[in-house]
Amino acid sequence: MRGHLFFLFLIVSALSQAQVGEGARASALAGTSVCLSDGWSVFHNQAGLAQMKGWQVGAFFQNRFLVENLGDRGIYGAGKVGAGVFAGSYQSFGVPGFNQSRLGIAYAIPLNEKFSIGVQTNYHSLRIAEGYGISRSFSAEGGIIYRLNNALILGAHIENVNRPKLSEFSNERMPSTIRIGAGYIFSEKVKLLGQVQQELNQKLQVSSGIEYDVAESLVVRVGAASQPGLWTLGFGWKSKHIRADISSTYHTILGFTPQISLAYSSAGFQ
Repeated sequence: MRGHLFFLFLIVSALSQAQVGEGARASALAGTSVCLSDGWSVFHNQAGLAQMKGWQVGAFFQNRFLVENLGDRGIYGAGKVGAGVFAGSYQSFGVPGFNQSRLGIAYAIPLNEKFSIGVQTNYHSLRIAEGYGISRSFSAEGGIIYRLNNALILGAHIENVNRPKLSEFSNERMPSTIRIGAGYIFSEKVKLLGQVQQELNQKLQVSSGIEYDVAESLVVRVGAASQPGLWTLGFGWKSKHIRADISSTYHTILGFTPQISLAYSSAGFQ
């Protein structure tokens, strides 16, 4: 039984790395999220929090590859305090005999009108049944966003700077991941995003996405990524204070992953 659970742990770890983003907006854009700026940036690039006004809360749920018990869920809360923004997030992914969670605290601040920076520390907990016990670790991440002009946005983010161990019973570590991307705003209705991602000892991943405001309250998003091959589609509905999004990701080997997310902003969404 112990061997079976350890094998399950390795499989689920691989599946965890196959996801493209927390929040259905990022998921619909194939995870091309390093240049986005809203409360969901607590999961993607903390520098994106710096432009927030007021406070935001949000939650998401996704069912990875339509497999029973492969549910991934999370929440966040963020608010402006003085010149900067503080945010907290919690994410949990579990199957029978296995549960992985992450609690994060972030801070972001605009250094000037064009340049923003954000950092985050995370507490990870990994629980495996049948005598494996609980493993705990800490990680750090952070990013920057630079607004070159009204149309072009550049962003960069590094995750798991310290490469914490995944568990006490193996020498496997969380990989450090670097993402660099750009966003181009063609108009008030159309935004094009591109991103490259390099994970330690893995092939370079290239992703892109397009966000199109079909109407005042309706948004359509499509995206694609390599390594692994991904195709994504999603829709969003928004009012002044509420945004609801759905997405579907198609992994060329593992299949579909649907996601839904909901967020509220006291100051309204831009």
